[in-house]
Amino acid sequence: MPSTTETPSAGPPLPVYFIGHAGATLLFREDPNSVVVRRNLRAIGREIQAIRPAPRAILTLSGHFEASAIHGPGVVEVNVKPATPILHDFVNDFHDTHPELYQAEWAHRDAPELGTAVWKHLCRAAGTRTTSSTSTTTQHHPIAAPIIVAKRVERGVDHGLWVPFKVMFPDDGAEEGPLEIPIVQVSTFHGDDLASQVRLGEALQALRQQGFLIIGSGMAVHSFASLAEIAAETTDTGRAAARNKVLQESRALDGHIRAATALRSADERREALLALESLYEFKRSHPTVEHFTPLLVAAGAAGDADVEVLGEDVVEPGFSYVNFRFR
Repeated sequence: MPSTTETPSAGPPLPVYFIGHAGATLLFREDPNSVVVRRNLRAIGREIQAIRPAPRAILTLSGHFEASAIHGPGVVEVNVKPATPILHDFVNDFHDTHPELYQAEWAHRDAPELGTAVWKHLCRAAGTRTTSSTSTTTQHHPIAAPIIVAKRVERGVDHGLWVPFKVMFPDDGAEEGPLEIPIVQVSTFHGDDLASQVRLGEALQALRQQGFLIIGSGMAVHSFASLAEIAAETTDTGRAAARNKVLQESRALDGHIRAATALRSADERREALLALESLYEFKRSHPTVEHFTPLLVAAGAAGDADVEVLGEDVVEPGFSYVNFRFR
């Protein structure tokens, strides 16, 4: 693999992926759906490791890495920390049921210099104002879109990345060996402005020709509130009815997302994806939007790309595990 500090000449754009990342339960559940989700992700991992020449880095966006609320909207954070730790930042408390999750690790490579390169790219490509903890200088550039503030941060690897990547790129003796491609983490924007997430993807698009493979890790449907609604029912009949209602909502939105994402024209795809926000099923399936926004960034980075759904379909009440490849 070439040195991560080399700046390659522009080449064909690398593909963009969106993966349905599931949660920590993916590492131990053995129900049929979990088996399929793992099989789907593993196949994507093999596909990525077979790319030649190998990507310079995997640029990741996770549903668990929004820019900090303290910054407000319009801020993108880029991780530049060396030796990033694995964060055991689970939604549920597994200390009694699966305490081994808190010792789980995933071997990976960091490339702070490439994180800095991505930060500089955002400063240039998006008409971006920059901030830095090491300098009081603010650089101004011509504005082609609403200003993005790019900030370098130091953080660990959240479970929205390392859990699915542990499945995709196992570090425990898999035939392909552990993942040698370094990881660069970029945040989504904080807040509910969905159009801004597409613009972020558009700002990252040129990096695909510089050896960066982009993966958005989120979920097309992600609603713990819907699960709580099912659990709140006090009878078997009530729970069955609520489960069926939620499942139908989840399947409906999953279908709308697939149809919108399948549009090859970047403009048409953007408009179709943003229009989903007005749907009843969207509000039900995304009470908060942080797991949907990585798909918007991926779609923005894809441009006029062909789109393919990867793997077998898995939709559960409140969750969809659909995966997309753009190339």
